[in-house]
Amino acid sequence: MEILIIMIVLFALFPLILILGVAFWAAKSRKKKQELLKNSLPEGVKFSALVRFNSGNQQDKFLKFKAFEGSGILYVHDGFIEFKSTKGLTHRFDLNSAKIYWEGENLVNGLLKWFSISDGNQKMYFNVESGVFIFHTDPSKTTTKQIYESLVLEQINRK
Repeated sequence: MEILIIMIVLFALFPLILILGVAFWAAKSRKKKQELLKNSLPEGVKFSALVRFNSGNQQDKFLKFKAFEGSGILYVHDGFIEFKSTKGLTHRFDLNSAKIYWEGENLVNGLLKWFSISDGNQKMYFNVESGVFIFHTDPSKTTTKQIYESLVLEQINRK
């Protein structure tokens, strides 16, 4: 009887253990790729931040596996906001003409706070890379709002 109870408990916990295992593995894989991106930044980078992103219409899709499309690094260099993802996607926004907007919380994306950058051709949404879980719980880490404010400040100082 005890073995049956243990088997039932293990069977009931399996989905939770599987989900947590996948989340942990994905975060560890992202972190390794992000370190490679961070180490490949050119000399003279003024500002950089590890971020999660959605591009264009991906942001408001209701049915999706994750709240974000991928992760990468945003940095300011030579008058541009550069973005490189761990998947190889890159985009360059002109610091003088890019539109940087605070989007706030997006209920479709799990109550995460987002900002967007648009150049007329492409609009991308960003939030802070928070690790294994989507919620930003470490007060010593940079927040999405701080990344947004730093980019706006870089833009103001450029003009």
